[in-house]
Amino acid sequence: MHLDAKAILSAYAEGRHEEAASMAFSLTERFPLQGFGWMALGVVLRQMKRSEEALPHLQKGAALSPGNADAHNNLGIALMESGRLVEAEESYMRALEIDPDYAEVHNNLGNNFRKLHKARQAETCYRRAIEISPDYADAHNNLGVLLKDAGRLMDAKECTLRALQLSPGDADAHNNLAAILLEMGHFHEAEESLRRALQIAPDHVRAHNNLASVLKEMMRREEARQTCSRALSIAPDDADALHGLANLHLEEGRSVEAMVIYERILQRHPENFEVRHSMALARQTRKNDANFTALNELSGKAVGQDRAFLHYALGKCCDDRGEYEKAYAHFSEGAKAKRAMLEYSADRAAERFARIARDFDEETMAGLLGAGDPSDLPVFVLGMPRSGTTLVEQIIASHPGVQAGGELPDLLCIVERNREGSQREKIAGWGKEYIRALEARAPSARRITDKMPANFFAIGLIHAMLPHAKIIHVRRSPLDTCLSCYTQLFRRAHEYSYDLSELGRYYAGYAALMEHWRNIMPEGSFLEVDYEDVVADIEGQARRMIEHCGLEWSDACLGFYENARPVQTASMMQVRNPVYSSSVGRWRNYEPCLGQLFDALGDLAATPWP
Repeated sequence: MHLDAKAILSAYAEGRHEEAASMAFSLTERFPLQGFGWMALGVVLRQMKRSEEALPHLQKGAALSPGNADAHNNLGIALMESGRLVEAEESYMRALEIDPDYAEVHNNLGNNFRKLHKARQAETCYRRAIEISPDYADAHNNLGVLLKDAGRLMDAKECTLRALQLSPGDADAHNNLAAILLEMGHFHEAEESLRRALQIAPDHVRAHNNLASVLKEMMRREEARQTCSRALSIAPDDADALHGLANLHLEEGRSVEAMVIYERILQRHPENFEVRHSMALARQTRKNDANFTALNELSGKAVGQDRAFLHYALGKCCDDRGEYEKAYAHFSEGAKAKRAMLEYSADRAAERFARIARDFDEETMAGLLGAGDPSDLPVFVLGMPRSGTTLVEQIIASHPGVQAGGELPDLLCIVERNREGSQREKIAGWGKEYIRALEARAPSARRITDKMPANFFAIGLIHAMLPHAKIIHVRRSPLDTCLSCYTQLFRRAHEYSYDLSELGRYYAGYAALMEHWRNIMPEGSFLEVDYEDVVADIEGQARRMIEHCGLEWSDACLGFYENARPVQTASMMQVRNPVYSSSVGRWRNYEPCLGQLFDALGDLAATPWP
């Protein structure tokens, strides 16, 4: 690099931005036919967030220095920042023709591929950058973000931890690690990472937004609200902060306030498909619905994750209108878009079901019984997602002696940390650990619900750890359950639900595991409640559940829809209303489209529930 160009970039690095720009402009006047002056001017302008203004100078610099890899790399960055991704890719490829081992260009090209939703090419680029420069922290961090988006959370965590080893003061890396931990359900660790990010960069808006999400998951809702407000004090029109605030309102039953914020976001960002999806879920689609019209008009502009948001939103709108063939077409397109972003193995899932059944056989269970903690505080409500677990928890939690815990990650975290097995001498300790965390949420409650559906994997462990805990297994027609999963774009996890064959196979694994628990567990270890029975006889089923929990009856359980507690699951809108029967047999509206699901379920398709 020319000495004058180096002096210009040094001035910029020292914070003398306008002076650096002036020096660069003078350099172009002195050497108009040399590329280094134009390149320096373009780099300074780009670093001042003036990418559009920088572009012609960088283009001229690259044209005057066709053999300079730096010139093409810097042009690529400006093009990428301006959204001209195809041209950016061409510039990066030109830089690599000149210098194939330029690690920064491989990293930048990976970023460009990620924006183009070409995940495999992006991963190849990041790994090549790391191969060339093993201590390249940004490349490790970017690879972690990519792997997180693909659902490869353990690999993503490893990459991001490596980035932090190399660059412990990188606020972005701490924030990215927290986002991974949030997806894994490790909320306390995620909070620690975000607090560290905000110590380094107090105005890091994305870290504030992620912290609000973590606090909301931990039921610290007022802190979450304050954190959203802090983000908005830094960036008043930040769409993610506004969206987080709107979702807090919606979960608390304040849909009008949520809608006002959604509309505010869309006024500035009409192509925010995530917000349009939230809006579609929050209300029934009306005639001449403006959101439905906009979704159709914008459909050609959605790519990657936005395609999933778009089609799930349109599917919901068409379902509301009774246009089931159109609805299925949209749900199918949305599922394909989401499935393309995930690395899910149905074989690995099947092995997990089989391994749990092997590890918790009748002999093992007999050896573990009597070793657990005696607390009767927990009430586990579990089953397949979309089977009615939220409704059942809402009914139980309307009892004055019960505190709703929602979907708590605590038990599955204990399972994750102790994969080596369930030694009898450790069981009581695990039970005490779980109870301590539960008591901290509601010290005066007689019962606290844990409505993590996937706890069905751990029924044997629950009974060993907490023999006096109450377990309620919620069942629903396999076809209705699977259809409801398939037509739902989940916030996280449930990777099996975006392909009908994989979904049916997963359901069959769940059904087989539940049959295993019935066969090896002592009689009365858990109560089974059928969603269809709740709909047909809510008082009778509510009394069964309350009696199972060891509580006296309360009429408040029948007014569950008046319970103002926050609900964070996909069923948040349904449980604000009295029980209705339209969801029973809903699969019949889509019967002609469900051939793959029928095949995967086999005999289960003809049964009411597992």
